[in-house]
Parts: sequence; structure tokens; C-alpha cells
Amino acid sequence: MKTVESIEAELRRLDPGWWERMVQAIPELAWLANTPQPRRYHAEGDVAQHTRLAVEACPPDCDLDLLWAALLHDVGKPLVTKDQNDKITAHGHHAVGAEIAEKILIRLEMVSDRRDRIVWAVRYHTFHLSWNLTAPWQASRRHKRFVADPRFPLLLELLRVDSIASLGNPRGQDAYHVYVQLRESVVGESPSPP
Repeated sequence: MKTVESIEAELRRLDPGWWERMVQAIPELAWLANTPQPRRYHAEGDVAQHTRLAVEACPPDCDLDLLWAALLHDVGKPLVTKDQNDKITAHGHHAVGAEIAEKILIRLEMVSDRRDRIVWAVRYHTFHLSWNLTAPWQASRRHKRFVADPRFPLLLELLRVDSIASLGNPRGQDAYHVYVQLRESVVGESPSPP
């Protein structure tokens, strides 16, 4: 069985064949292959291709929790994706994915504080889609409390790599910049990458 440390080393190196080794270590990742996504938002292809690109978009020296969040952020999509009348949806994949991610990380015996942080990022990685803010001044008190959470910089960095991996869709990058500004206005400092 793979350990957290050996998987993290693999994710840092990204040697040829890394994805196949991840699928062997975490069989749930095999579900991502051939799970379709709407081309309008995901020109890169299926969920497996998107996930690979998200992990590859992580900076070489990033927080290891970002690598895990990028790897697991869409693990719930295969269970909720529907293609009806040529419209592909994956409603609720963030919540389903958080449950799956938690089971994976428990099985790999990851320490609870890291596990909780990663699962939190997976659960909320689509927050910007429901908030739909276009400027920091539009934020409510509830939004500001959420942004002040010490885990938010991880979520913000996940938003960045997720949007980079969504080829041809600038919406995520636009949201990233709005939430960087909002975080700065709420906590008085620019979020440093996790």
C-alpha cells in the first residue's frame, strides 16, 4: 500500500507515468477517466485530464495540501455527472467529493488536521460559482467571515490551479483575482500561496 509520504513524493516529481501510479495507489481516481465535462467550461477534456492539469499547475514548492486538494477536488464528479439533452452537469460533486476524499485520506492514515483542511478545500472549491461576486465590495459579512478563515488561502490557491486546468475558461481566474482582493481587504494582508 502506498503511504501519504510516497504519494506526496510522486506528486512533487511528476515523473512520466505519475498519473497511472496515482490510480494504482488511489483506485477512486480511475473513475475520472471518461467522465465528461461541458466543453464550454472544460475544453481540456474529461475529469481525469482536468485533474492531471490541476496537479501539474501547482507550483513546485507548494504546500503539500494543495497537491492533495488538486488531486481530489473533482473525485465526486463520476458519481453525480449527468448528460441529459446534450447538457452535462455535475451538481453536488463538491459535497460528494469531500466525502470520498475523506475516506481516501483516512485509509491512507493522513493526520486529522491535514485531512480536515484538504477535505474542507474539496467541499468548498466551487464556492465562487454560488457567490458570483465580481468585486470585493459586493461581499456580505458572511462572505467576509468565510474569507477570513485560516484555510482560505489553500482554497484560493485551489481555485487558481483549478481554473488554469479549465482550458479556455477565464471565469475562474477572474474570480481568483476578486477573492485575492477580498482576502486582502478582510485580513489586511495578501494571501501567500499555501
